[in-house]
Amino acid sequence: MIMPRILLADDNEEMLDTLERIFAFYDFEVLKAVNGKEAIEIANKNNPDIILLDGMMPVMDGFEACKILKSKKKTKDIPIVFLTANYTLEKHRITGLELGADDYLLKPFNSKELVARSKAILKRNELLRKLKSENENLTHKNEEMEQEIRSLVDRSKTTGLNELIDHLTGLYSYPFFEKRLKEEYERAVRHSLPLSMVMVHIHNLSKINDKFGYQTGNYIIIKLANNLITKTRVSDILARSENNRFYVLLPQTDEHGAYLEAERIRITLSDTDYLSKEFMDDARINRRKGGELNKIEVNLGVATYMPDPEADDKNTEADLLNNTTAALKRSILMGRNKTYVYQSEQ
Repeated sequence: MIMPRILLADDNEEMLDTLERIFAFYDFEVLKAVNGKEAIEIANKNNPDIILLDGMMPVMDGFEACKILKSKKKTKDIPIVFLTANYTLEKHRITGLELGADDYLLKPFNSKELVARSKAILKRNELLRKLKSENENLTHKNEEMEQEIRSLVDRSKTTGLNELIDHLTGLYSYPFFEKRLKEEYERAVRHSLPLSMVMVHIHNLSKINDKFGYQTGNYIIIKLANNLITKTRVSDILARSENNRFYVLLPQTDEHGAYLEAERIRITLSDTDYLSKEFMDDARINRRKGGELNKIEVNLGVATYMPDPEADDKNTEADLLNNTTAALKRSILMGRNKTYVYQSEQ
């Protein structure tokens, strides 16, 4: 069995030695760096399977190192975990996730949890690599499928049925999303893989439509959909329903990973300025009044199917959808701009 290779970056030598002993005990090949700049150099030279970064380091901090690593073709797919002090500002942890980090843990940490999370991320990446390899072997079939999809899209445009694609955003239509949900759920059960769903509710759209017209509301919906695309993975499945509820299906993603992705989405959607100066000028919207609705307020619900070989699981994809809906309702009760993860006892 090939030993997984981990790169540890921390300016505290005692902490670095502790981490090295922990991961060496669990049969990791360990590489070490004392700052972000050195971590980038080692990553480029040695191609680690996973990188553990301290946020605050001299010469170059972990956040800048993460940004550079995620921007380079050779290192962008290497998973990164931030290990931060328990007094680190919340905005620092959020920054790490926005830069593309896969997870974060606080110091002092539980060594078993740290190793378990690292192994879970490695397993997920290995599964994604296998899927990518399988997809490459089916290139010809994929081309035929793409042609069929293009034909369906063209047909939906001419007939107005929009059976496959949502005409406004380019995301999947809700009826087609239901079909993909059933397929992914059956695959998750068959291969004992986790499957998560995120549901996004937008609060301000009706107010914007009433005040500025549907042209402005549609502009915001399109911009919001583009934000969703940029903040999700290629393997994720995105859709919009007619009531402007957005859905994100996350294959091979456990509850913790789904929560992190939902938070990335929430932060991006709520922080974006939706009505640009140019748009307000073109639409003849008073900038002072437009500025009042420049931000949107969102709520997100999250639910996960986790395989349990010992349980007699009779749940279906409908249960995952219902659980996500229940989580969204609980999120809305908590107040605006909240994310809630479904709990089975609720």
